[in-house]
Formats: sequence, C-alpha cells, structure tokens
Amino acid sequence: MNAPVSAWAALERQQQAGPASLRWPAELGTVVLAIDSEKGGVGKSSLASGLIAVMAAAGHEVLAIDLDPRATLTAELDAVSTDPEALGVNDLLWEPPDADPEELPELRGLAEQALRPAGPKWRPVQVLAAERVLAHREADTSTPNLEHRLALALDGVAKRFRLVVIDLPPRAGGRLVGAGLLAATHVVFPGTLDEDGLVGVQDARRTASRLARTHPGTLHQVGVLRTIVEPRTRLGELSDTTYLDSFDDVVDVVIPKRVVRREARTACVPITTAPGRDAQDLITAYTLVLNTLATIAEVR
Repeated sequence: MNAPVSAWAALERQQQAGPASLRWPAELGTVVLAIDSEKGGVGKSSLASGLIAVMAAAGHEVLAIDLDPRATLTAELDAVSTDPEALGVNDLLWEPPDADPEELPELRGLAEQALRPAGPKWRPVQVLAAERVLAHREADTSTPNLEHRLALALDGVAKRFRLVVIDLPPRAGGRLVGAGLLAATHVVFPGTLDEDGLVGVQDARRTASRLARTHPGTLHQVGVLRTIVEPRTRLGELSDTTYLDSFDDVVDVVIPKRVVRREARTACVPITTAPGRDAQDLITAYTLVLNTLATIAEVR
C-alpha cells in the first residue's frame, strides 16, 4: 500500500492509472468484511454494493448481509421479498422468549435457510436481507447470546462464498454492530471529509477496539477509507488533513462522489453495468479497495 496522500492526489492518481484489474488470489479463503461507521450518510451501503458489484462481475460468489433496519442494501440488490414466509437476517438473531428450546432449529448453519438471491442483474449474489423489524434487536434482552448468533448461523455457510460483505447500521456500539463485527474477519471504516465522517470513524474504531479486547486476533482492520469525495474545498482540505494526522491506516484509495452512483442505486442495478467515465471512476475505486483487502487478507 502506498503512503497516504491527500484525497485529491489519490483520486488524480487513480484516474491517471486508468481501469484497474481485480486481483483476488484463487487460494484466498473466504473474507468476511464488515463496513462500519457510527454516522449515517457516509456511503456504507454504496461501498457495500460497489464491492459486491465488482466481485460479482468477475464471476465470484458473494454474500451480502444487511444489518441496517433501513434495508438500503437489500433494496438496492433487488432482494426485497413480499413473501411473508421469507426468512431474513432478523430470523437468525431472534427467538421467541416463550419458545421451547427443544423445538427451535439448530442455529449453527441456519443462514442457509435464510439466503435469497439478489435481483437478476446481480447474479450470482446471495443476500441475508434486512427489514424494519430488525430494529427491535437493539433493545432485545430476551434472546440469548444475540451478538454471537450471526457468526454461528454463518458457520459452514460463509465458506461457499469468496467474499461476504456486512453492511452495519450507524448505531453507536449497538447489538447489531456487535453481531456483525463478531461474524467478520475484517473491517473497514468509511468516512466523508467532514465532522460527521470523522466522528463516525472515531466511534466505530473505538467499538472495534473494545471488541478486540475480548476477542483478540479475530477481527483485522483494513483501515480508514475516504468516501464521497467532492471537488477540493478549504473545509474538505482541513478534514482531509485531520484524517491523515489522526489515523495511521488511511487507505491510499478514495471513493469519489458521482451522480451515476445514485442513478444505479435507484435503478437497483450494479454500478458495473453503467456506462461512462464517472461509472468507471467508481469501478476503479472499488476494485482498488478489493485489491487492498485481498493483500491484507493474504498476510493474515
């Protein structure tokens, strides 16, 4: 990884280098990546869908896990179901308080029953979908070991996929965040170049560090990723300098702000299907993030 430079220097370097090739070694095992910021609006779901799109376009099996009750990623992946019997991630994290434990399904590997395909434009992506009721898990004190249930449900299932992406909610140290981090092998911290972005990264890193104290060696930090980077302004420069001064693991890749990103999300299609230079800027950025992740995962 190159030494971090200003966001705009990094973006200029990305654009001058042109389209990047995905480097995901065949021998690399399953990587479970959590995307974490404790502020909303920093591009977590956009980053998740972009990474998923690039991996899927390369023919890799990918699993998307949406832990945000707003279900933004679920909707973008065209995985919203009208079937009342369809299982989602909430069904993996909750059990009725009056249920007989002998009658409940085995939790280990239960995620297999909740998988659903993303929309036809997203194949071969599978989804563990979110819905609004998932928000109740934050105050759930009756379900035993709630934070550990996702990892157990993924046991034996995650290995089917080259990459698992977990979109975490912007909830400070919440139970859903804990469940996602405990299921992950790696975590990246996206942040916009403003005060909210900075605070979101700081708080998310604090939560991950607390978890590492009780579960050492299980979660590896990819670093801080500057997202939704707009044209240079004085305020943006000040924020960028703060990032570089505050964190020693700022990734030397940036995600630029592009209107085509919103258009792809609205149409529920992968950014890899969008034409034009702006779409290519995003595809290149997502590819470089994946290459950085693969390099770090290989070392582990």
